This record gives sequence, C-alpha cells and structure tokens, in this order.
Amino acid sequence: MDYHNLLNKQIKKLLPEKYLQDEQMLAFLSAVNNSFNSFEKSINLADHAFNVSEKEYQHVTADLQQQNEIKQTSITKLKTAIESLDPEAVLQISDTSNDDDLIRIINFLQDRIANAKELETELIQSKDIAEKAALAKSQFLSVMSHEIRTPMNAVIGFTHLLLHQNPRPEQMKFLNLLKFSAENLLVLINDILDFNKIEAGKVEFESVDFSIKDLISNIRMALLQKAQEKNILIKLMLDQDLPNAVIGDPVRIGQILTNLISNAVKFTNEGKVTITASLAKRDSETSTIDFEVSDTGIGIPPEKLEYIFESFSQASSDTTRKYGGSGLGLTITKRLLQLMQSDIEVDSRVGKGSTFTFSLTFKNSDKHIDPHVANDEFGKLASLKGTKILIAEDNQINVIVAKQFMNEWEVECDIAENGKIALMLAETNNYDMILMDLQMPEMDGYQTTMAIRELDGDKYQKLPIIALTASAMLDIKDKAYTVGMNDYISKPFNPHDLHKKIAQYSRAKETV
Repeated sequence: MDYHNLLNKQIKKLLPEKYLQDEQMLAFLSAVNNSFNSFEKSINLADHAFNVSEKEYQHVTADLQQQNEIKQTSITKLKTAIESLDPEAVLQISDTSNDDDLIRIINFLQDRIANAKELETELIQSKDIAEKAALAKSQFLSVMSHEIRTPMNAVIGFTHLLLHQNPRPEQMKFLNLLKFSAENLLVLINDILDFNKIEAGKVEFESVDFSIKDLISNIRMALLQKAQEKNILIKLMLDQDLPNAVIGDPVRIGQILTNLISNAVKFTNEGKVTITASLAKRDSETSTIDFEVSDTGIGIPPEKLEYIFESFSQASSDTTRKYGGSGLGLTITKRLLQLMQSDIEVDSRVGKGSTFTFSLTFKNSDKHIDPHVANDEFGKLASLKGTKILIAEDNQINVIVAKQFMNEWEVECDIAENGKIALMLAETNNYDMILMDLQMPEMDGYQTTMAIRELDGDKYQKLPIIALTASAMLDIKDKAYTVGMNDYISKPFNPHDLHKKIAQYSRAKETV
C-alpha cells in the first residue's frame, strides 16, 4: 500500500518489518495515512483560499480607495459649487465639518435650503402684500378720481357755458376766478394721476409733427396772465436756427415746460422768468435742442437741491403753505425726461433765483408749420352742424352740460341713461357717433360697446364709439380699445377738445 511520504519515513525508521504483516497494524496505518492525506488536502485548500482572499482584498482595497477619491472629488466639487453661490456658507462648512464629512455638509445644505425656502416664502408674501397695496392704491385713485372728476366736469362745463353768454364785467371776473380755481384743482388731480401712471410704467409717448417755437409761445401765453398779476415779465429767447418742426410728443414736452415755467412764476415775486431754447446739434435724422427756464425768484437752499425732485417734496413746509402745489411737478418732470433718455439739472441761489436745464433729441420733420397761424381755442372750428350723436350718460348734470354744448354746435343728440337704452337706440337709429360713459347701470359702457359691435350690419362695426370716463384706472385706454371703442376723452373735458374729437370721428367737414 502506498502511504503518505511522511508516514513512509516514520514506518521505515521506527516500525520493524514483522509488524507490517499484522492485520490490526495495517488497519491503523491505513487510518493514519488517510488522516495525513486529508490534512494535506486541507492545507492545500487553505493555501488556495489564502491566495484568493489576498487578491480579493487587494481588489476591494483598490475599489475602496477609488470610491474614497470619488467621494473627496464630489465633496470638493460640492464646496466649489456652494462657494460660487454663497461664499459665506463655505466658511461655515469649513468651521463646522471635516473635508470628508459629506453627511454633515448635506445636513448643512438642507438647513440652508430650508432657510432659503422660508425667506422665499416671506418674499412671496411681501410681494403679494405690495401688489395688493398697489392695487388698492390704484382702485382708490380710480374711485376718488371718478368722484372728484364727475362734479368737476359740471363746474368746468357750466363755467365755459356761462363765459360764452356775454356775462356782465363783474360776473366775468367771478367766472374767470371760478374757472381758474377749477382748473387748478384739476391740475393737482392730474399730477397725482400722472405720477401713478409713471410709477406703473404706463406712460406712452406720441410721435407727431409740431413746432417747438409755437409750443413754447403758447405756454407763455397761457401763463402770461398769472405773471402779469405779479408784475413779472416772461421773456422768450428762441434760437433762430431752431427747426420749423420736429417729431415728438408735444403734450408731454408741454407738460414738462409748463411745470417748470409755472413753478418759476409761482416762486418769483419780482423780476422775470426767461425761457430759452437753442439748437445744440443737428444732422440729417435728428435735432438736439437745449431748454432752459430761469427765474429771479426765491431760490433753493443748497441742502435742499437733492430733495426737490422727490415725490411730494418742496424746499420747505413753509413753501407748501405759502405757494401751494402737490409737490409732484418736478418729480413728474424728471421722470418724464428720464423716460425720454434725458435728465434735468438745476442751479440755484437763495434770493437770486433758479435755472433748470435739459436737452431733448427729436426726429426731424419735413412738415412746414406756419408760425403765424394762431392756435386759438375760440378760433374757427370744424362745423358740426347736422351731426347726429348718441350720448350714453347716467349723470343728469353731465347730460345738461353736454346738451348745452351740442346745442351751441348745432349737433342733434339723443340721450340714453343706461347701456340697455343706448343699445336699443343704436339699433334703431343712424348715428354719426356715440359718446359712451363707462360706468352706467343695467349695462356699463364696455358691455354696451361689445353688444353694439355684435349687431348685424357693417355700420355697427364702423360706428365711432368714444369713451367718456372720469376714472383714473391705468388700463382704461387698453380696455376701451379691446372691447371695440375707437378713442376716449377724460372728464372733466375741455369743450374745445370734445369738439375736436367729435369732428375727428364724425362725418362733419371743416368750414371753408
């Protein structure tokens, strides 16, 4: 029998030959041999196992090292990303965690995100509150405007009517004072509404042909009476090289100049107000004009100069009490100029006077405007004789005012006291146009206009509908156009403006 090498060596060395014939000894040797073989097999298996485990250990160790490097790279990238968003956060992470403590960094980020979400929620709530406050302000202005403008329409309208009825000299004086006071009140109201429009970004600028010289001359004429009452001279210094006509918004530019010139007259007790306009630069496309309004008035203290363009601000509380005003004129002036890519500068000395300067660039116009043609409110107007108009208005005082003007202009008119009646009359009559109040019972002006536009017949699509509104809501114009109105006019209206609007949209022809 073949025995294990180690067992063979021991048998040959220690066991006599005679015992190798004994059955019991042979059985014992066989068992020992099996044990040796089994032990050797186990050793071989163990050696193999140890070899395999070492390879796996090396593989696992390498894998763990790679994972650790990836983790460190991820932490570094995470910190870099955090630093780009919030440098302060990285400092806090460095102070409170180790570079390999990814869990603590994530927990820190969770806290930061939670704080950011809380701050975001607070900002959203603050934004909602601000928007509601802005809406409430706009609605308040609209309501107050409507409530003030409606009776103002009657006051100004009746004053104009009485002034055209040959009043006695003493009555003429009182009526002019009444007209002046009413128009001053309207200026204050309009200042507030214009400021609200500017703040809301709702100001639109026209591009029409007009004469700078005529515009300034007309403003001077409008303010001349007030200046003469104070024995103040209003002097014009107009550059002869000024273009005959430019393209721009004469209403807004007139508003700017009127604010500055009326302020100059208001704050000047003696001396003069000088209005200067000079051509600074001209090319084939545009003309840049420098404007200057100077006075010999009370002046502005140096420490107050930076505040005079702020909202509701004047040089002092005494100024408001003594001279009046809303404190918005210069604010509106500056904001309008900024919207036209310009600005305003002021130089002032107490007791010597103030000088306001600004520049505007206009597109050149090829239209020729005759400077000798007067822009007189009471001059020749288009004849409205034979024009037939429907007036949709529920306020009886406004109806009386409107009917009086229509009679003067020889306009035939019907009255509808609510939207339903207006719709019925529009369907059964042939009108040249409709003057549509926006706030009426039964159906408002918007609903009535939409209903008229839906009537069968091409004439209802072409029928001019002009909104009459005392509202200050900033989207009135857009809303009126959206429902199908052609234009709008604000109450209280200047009779001359209403006449021009009717002439523009009706079939009337200008008198020859």
